[in-house]
Amino acid sequence: MEQTIVSPLLGPAMPFQDVPDQDLQILEYRPSTSSSFGTLKSKTEVPSGLQLKASNAQANDENRQAPAYSASEANRDASESIHSKHLKTLNLMINEELRILCCEICQVAIPPETAKAHITNSHPNIKFDAVKFSKAREAEGIRSDLPVILDPRPQVKGLAVHDAISCGQCNKVLVSKKYMHEHHSQAHKGIRMPQEWRACKAQRFRRGGPGTHQMYWEVQNHVETGVHANRLIGAILKEMEEVLRVVEAPEDKRMVSPWLLTTGWHEHLAGQKTEDLMDLIAIPKKNDPEMPLLKERVESYYESVLALLSTTDELTLQRLNSPDPTKEGISNKPFHKHQNKETMQKYILPIVFLLAMLMRSEPSMPFYFSKTQEMHDTTEALSMSLEEGLEEETVSSCIHALLMSTWTTKWKQTDKNPIGDPTELCLALLTIQRDGSFKEPKEVTGIIAKDEYCMRASFIKEIRDQVEDGIAADENAACNILEPWFTEKTNSTFSRLRSLQHRASSIAFSTRSLPRIWWTDMVHWRTMLYKGNRIDLDDVCRMFAKTEEKLVEIWENMVLKNIKIRIDYERDRLLEAFFNDEKILQHFAVVREGELLWNRGKLIEWLQNYTELHSLILLRCEMLSGSPGCGTELTAMMYRNTSTRTTRNLVILGKHITMLCTYSKTSTLTGQDKLIPHSLDAVTSDILIQDLALARPFAEFAAHICFPDDKAMKDRYRNQLFVNFKKSFDSTHLSAVMTRYSIPHLSYGLTINSWRHIHTAWKRKFKCSMEDLLEEDAEDDVDALQAGHSRHTENRVYGLSMQAIAGAAEDVLPLFLNASTTWQTTCKTVPGGQLLPYHEARSIDFAKVQQISDENKRAPANSAVQMGSPSATHLEACSIDDIAKKVVDQLTPVLTSVIQAAVQEAVVRQFKSAVLRPIYMESHQKMEDSKQTTSSHPAHAISEDKHQEMQTSGHPLVLDMALQPACDESKDQHREEMQISERTPISDLPDTRSFTETEALQAMRKLLHNESASWKSEQQKEAMRVVSERKKDAIVVLRTGGGKSMLAIIPSLLEKNSATVLVLPLNSLLMDFQRRLTSMGVPFQTYDRNVNNGDLNIRDNLILVTADKARSARFREALAILNKKKSVGRMVFDESHLPLIANDYRDALEDVYDLRSIPMQIICLSATLPPSCIADLILSFGLVQDTVVIRECTNREEIEYILEKPSFSEILIRAFSIVEEEMGSWQDKDRGLVFVPTLGLGERLMKENGWPL
Repeated sequence: MEQTIVSPLLGPAMPFQDVPDQDLQILEYRPSTSSSFGTLKSKTEVPSGLQLKASNAQANDENRQAPAYSASEANRDASESIHSKHLKTLNLMINEELRILCCEICQVAIPPETAKAHITNSHPNIKFDAVKFSKAREAEGIRSDLPVILDPRPQVKGLAVHDAISCGQCNKVLVSKKYMHEHHSQAHKGIRMPQEWRACKAQRFRRGGPGTHQMYWEVQNHVETGVHANRLIGAILKEMEEVLRVVEAPEDKRMVSPWLLTTGWHEHLAGQKTEDLMDLIAIPKKNDPEMPLLKERVESYYESVLALLSTTDELTLQRLNSPDPTKEGISNKPFHKHQNKETMQKYILPIVFLLAMLMRSEPSMPFYFSKTQEMHDTTEALSMSLEEGLEEETVSSCIHALLMSTWTTKWKQTDKNPIGDPTELCLALLTIQRDGSFKEPKEVTGIIAKDEYCMRASFIKEIRDQVEDGIAADENAACNILEPWFTEKTNSTFSRLRSLQHRASSIAFSTRSLPRIWWTDMVHWRTMLYKGNRIDLDDVCRMFAKTEEKLVEIWENMVLKNIKIRIDYERDRLLEAFFNDEKILQHFAVVREGELLWNRGKLIEWLQNYTELHSLILLRCEMLSGSPGCGTELTAMMYRNTSTRTTRNLVILGKHITMLCTYSKTSTLTGQDKLIPHSLDAVTSDILIQDLALARPFAEFAAHICFPDDKAMKDRYRNQLFVNFKKSFDSTHLSAVMTRYSIPHLSYGLTINSWRHIHTAWKRKFKCSMEDLLEEDAEDDVDALQAGHSRHTENRVYGLSMQAIAGAAEDVLPLFLNASTTWQTTCKTVPGGQLLPYHEARSIDFAKVQQISDENKRAPANSAVQMGSPSATHLEACSIDDIAKKVVDQLTPVLTSVIQAAVQEAVVRQFKSAVLRPIYMESHQKMEDSKQTTSSHPAHAISEDKHQEMQTSGHPLVLDMALQPACDESKDQHREEMQISERTPISDLPDTRSFTETEALQAMRKLLHNESASWKSEQQKEAMRVVSERKKDAIVVLRTGGGKSMLAIIPSLLEKNSATVLVLPLNSLLMDFQRRLTSMGVPFQTYDRNVNNGDLNIRDNLILVTADKARSARFREALAILNKKKSVGRMVFDESHLPLIANDYRDALEDVYDLRSIPMQIICLSATLPPSCIADLILSFGLVQDTVVIRECTNREEIEYILEKPSFSEILIRAFSIVEEEMGSWQDKDRGLVFVPTLGLGERLMKENGWPL
């Protein structure tokens, strides 16, 4: 609503909109009859006793004059100024002599009624607080008007002094000869015009304004005052449509979601008005007559409860944080406060809803439930305490009593209220939406979590109260009494909520969200529709280029003020440069009587420009540093170490300026930090370093000058990486900045949430995802298992040259940084890791550094040494030749025999009591039903060595037989997003047999360089026939050396248009196959997701892959793409018995039936699989119903197992004698292997007998 404000000091009336009442009291102030200002008149009235020395043209006829300056005042000298603490923040001071208000920056007099207008117009960055100003005005006795000064007088403190000239005939003083000529011509017509005028100094109260206040007197530049207010456009609210009723529960259960089927809430609430249900739990207003200040009192109650944590026994808190102690034991992590105070304000809301519902519940209301007498009394007590405004402590006691009465009652369902428990009823009502629908389970879990947290907190107070009242001897005894009410599997409210939480979480985790993205460019993947809005990567790149341009502009022009300066790591360089530049110094400060007076308005303006700089840096850190981090954590990062946080969020790794992003929610839940590195792009990196070294010290200084009493602001400028003027950045600010800069380029406002979806879609297509990096921690390798611990333990504890980040060892860190730089390169932004000055790393220079970026991206990410260096080449050669040849050749044969013997013994022991199942399954459905059985045995994985890369022999084998022509590699070269197909029975595939047994035998002779070589057994020959036909799955059990490997090698050579996948569950087997295939000249490729973006080439038909990689989504996608280009004929799994017996230490061998992601033949190889395990193997791998089983006798007569029990003192002597006895019959190629339980024992054997350890 527009109001007309009339101010006699400001001239004509001006419109204002929505002016606060406290401001209106000042602006609408009407002087009394004794004041110098009266009603508006057409003529200027001159106070008695004063002659006005100005013409009507120079006087303001629409305003009355202020009182004249008296003669007694004229004889005084200018006195010192008075500075009020609040007025000083406004750059205002008081002239002690005249008791007038002056602006220190503008050096003009300010009538109190126009102070706000002056601050608003002349210093818009300073906030004017009318209440504080009025108090300061009254305390200091500031006069409401300005005096009239015409005669010469001493200098008035606080007003500007001007160079002027004086009239020789009167007291007129002007600053221009032109005006002085005009004055003399009009005022002194009969007197000759002087040649020169006497120079003097002059002052005036202000420029313009009423009466003589703008006139000079003998012995300082003002902006015309006025009041400016932004017009606010009033929005007309649409009338609420009639609230829909909750739809009656449908009879067809297929029309009901699984969540509602398990809760039954839709049935219990059917037929009720949605508005009535929502009104039942609505939070009352502060002035609600029945429940005033309910929310505030609940907040106060929980503040007092959480204050008890510091004096509560840790065991008590641990028990409170153990929802199911019978199953999981007592948690080591105690119940604790939230990190952010604001979090608790959100957590108490479900409790406020609950209390409001309890107090509103009456027999006439829906879902009235019978209350116990105790609950009825406590409800009445709480209502009365709120209505009468009793003390907080009394209200808190009533709240606690009502909550305990509600949560320690065994509730039963009734016909009128089938839900029964009021807490569950409140939860059900909170999930109702205005259209009558219910929230999804993922939106319910948060409400339940808040309820659980508040319940635990309330039980802390109850435990302490019981001890204090003598009900329990100590906290442990009180816990024993109350434990059934805050644990699961009991008839309690807490147990019911936990049960609902488990079900909601299970549904939420297993339910896929509908896609928000639809690709419109399915060739290059550069254009998509996000919620129907077109998003083009080229537009995003242009947006990044524009933000880069704006970032540099703000840095150079607004922060550095065009000073050409770069860091030399002196903190005060910018401050010193500002002091040395007179023009810039005058911009920020003025010198008055030898003292420096800072212009707070200009400093605040600089700080606001500095905030805009950080807004852009924050945007680029979120959108250009790889996968988007959590907005809340990103905005709160620290660039310094502090006494309470020794790990800062900004570090340098190699040549990368790196952010270490945290996730405090995980830290809070687990009690552990997880830091994930993100490399910043080149421009952002350099400007951020320049900023922290140059601009941040000046920003700290400016914040101190402008806000000397704001300790929180000082702390933000000193420690936080990103600063937002008077308050910290948050996710809302970040989303707003992203929206502001994305709309001009995308015609769509990006936010944190939408960008996460969009970026994730692009990073999957452009292979710049870090998902695989995080999976590394879950995979075990031979080296880690050999050391007696998991890969996770090794990455966390051992062999680190710096603090572990994201749980990954140091060789994984470059992968995180490469993930960031890959995305930056995709966006045509100069990537990080260059250490270039920002003016050399602009987007227009992207092509110049593209080659360097590509080389960095192609470099092996997990190599500690650059592979291009001579030392790296030597290391690679050493790894392949020395390790593969010396270690594998010498140790693998004997080690394999020992392992096979041990495995056979373990398998027989495990399955000796099992009933042999039918070998052949009756239907494919039985295989599907068996998934749960096979997946119920967790196991650990053997992961492939990261240093192994996709490779082929330099001398491919050439056969002297006709081969089919190779497929055209030019077809379908572009990458497609593949839908992984369901398993298809191998019998559905056409008969594609492409070689005969004779051709296979010829190929095998060439490989072995033995023209007389033959099949090692009939079983090998039969297995080769089944493999070549590709009609059925097969289990092939051949003894060691029985030619199992030929079943994978021969088809890859003879079927030119078909690929064979060889899955190897052990890293040692992978190394052994690579060595053997290379020596035989067999072309092959090893799947490595870090090479060629994880794609498989169509040149090499034999694909080696470890078991854990074969189950990954990335490999399955690569295999599906390859299958579009040429057929993938079969998958051969070596040592296929391992998934049956490795369930206690290899997770990756679980659910191996998932390996068949496309229609292909499965061949399972083993040398030690007993007949009793055939059925289990078929179930584990999901083989088709008519699987062929080919086996030869697995009894190894040459192996002997002897068990002796010598005394501990004789163990070493006996071991040495056994070795001496066996070595007598060894040949040169034979080796022995002795296992020792401790390293010390092994060192002793090495020392005494010379055996290598």
